[in-house]
Amino acid sequence: MARPILIIDPGHGGRDPGGGTNRYWKEKDLVLKISLYQYNRYRELGVPVAITRTTDKYLSPDERTRIVRDSGAKYCHSNHLNAGGGDGAEVIHSIYDGKAMAQKIADELRKEGQNIRRVFTRTLPGNSSLDYYFMIRETGNVVTNIIEYGFADSPGDDIQQLRNNHLKYAEAVVKAFCEYAGYTYRTPTGEEQDVHIPINPAPAPAPSNTGGGSNGANGQFIHLPVSENAWRIYPIDVAPVKGNEKGFLNPAKFGGLTYEVLGQPQPHVYIIHTSDFGRVQIYGHPSTGAVINSSPGSATTSPSTNTDEKTEKHLHLSASESSWRVYPIGVAPVKGNEVGFLNPKKFGGLTYEILGSTGAHVYIIETTDFGRVQIYAGPNTASTISDDDKRGSNNTVKNSGDRYLYLPASESSWRVYPLNVSPVKGNEKGFLNPKKFGGLSYKILGTTQAHVYIIQTGDFGKVQIYAHPSTGATISNK
Repeated sequence: MARPILIIDPGHGGRDPGGGTNRYWKEKDLVLKISLYQYNRYRELGVPVAITRTTDKYLSPDERTRIVRDSGAKYCHSNHLNAGGGDGAEVIHSIYDGKAMAQKIADELRKEGQNIRRVFTRTLPGNSSLDYYFMIRETGNVVTNIIEYGFADSPGDDIQQLRNNHLKYAEAVVKAFCEYAGYTYRTPTGEEQDVHIPINPAPAPAPSNTGGGSNGANGQFIHLPVSENAWRIYPIDVAPVKGNEKGFLNPAKFGGLTYEVLGQPQPHVYIIHTSDFGRVQIYGHPSTGAVINSSPGSATTSPSTNTDEKTEKHLHLSASESSWRVYPIGVAPVKGNEVGFLNPKKFGGLTYEILGSTGAHVYIIETTDFGRVQIYAGPNTASTISDDDKRGSNNTVKNSGDRYLYLPASESSWRVYPLNVSPVKGNEKGFLNPKKFGGLSYKILGTTQAHVYIIQTGDFGKVQIYAHPSTGATISNK
């Protein structure tokens, strides 16, 4: 089977319905329908293609990005539907690449009648050298575009357009990619071939003592922080998205608010009973500042339910770093929300037991100065994870036994990257030339993520290098 040039990623799935959901569809279902249509069309057109999921399956961010990285593909469509009250399609590209393809996709969507809200990129708060969106930031050398086909809560015409034209928009992306990547495009014969996937959400469950959700009352409580003065709540039988709200709570007025969780119809959406509005839904992702725990008291009595005590893993912060942000448990772990800074350099590196995780590469640790906090420690940072409390070094993950990386003589230019940056195009420190030397071999000193290795070079010192099997590189014990 040919190595794919393209991999399609239908966003969300399984227990994650996606925020672009309304009374007509769940985002996870409609984007799967779009993605399977595209997958079948690319195969008809002779474009080598893969897909991350073909069924209603949940993929964690780590699983999803690993599938994309390991696919060997050069490009990725990450298909989504938007929410937040806007109108029109958006196409997102990396700060390093993908802009030309994103613009081509937007142009073809416009030709099919969908207005384009924007083609854009965004950087990670606090680190302008990293992409904000994990599907772009953590898919390695794969050029990924996130395609938001329209808004599920649009005040304009998106809802009707998506109901009637989602396959036309799917086809527009196929046409754009073929013309961009140099494949012969042919219009489909007859009508677009539908893919039989139900896109209407299941009816909302009737209210009951457990709220009808998948997780009934279990002694948990949701705490809304005193910093917020307007928190949306929604009727039980609608999608919990902007525009569907029944009213607003005001935690600031009451010094914070606490409610018993009566049910959980979907991830981070809870059913509560309020004095003013009765039984309602409320969105309480950790990034909002909400905290879920088993105590009706203060929200600081324990971490949120996204933590998993005693993981038996440890986080090691490299001695090369003098300032590392840490964040309170109930806030988004972004610049501006920090509770303080750690100084690994001062102590020759720092090691902490991982007590849980609130998101991809965001861990909960216990510190002496700041108590229990969140910390971001992605593969692009000078951190490592291990099963023991022995500190790593030089951002490496130790390997058992010596392994060697071989770069074939057929390649004349191979990117290498500094240790503490994301190993993507634009961040390179220089280029190796295996062809000049009849191939090159290096001892692997560690790995920072899947297929990204640390080696010692003569010209550039200690660097990262991307070496997926599809590149022609091989690993051996020599």
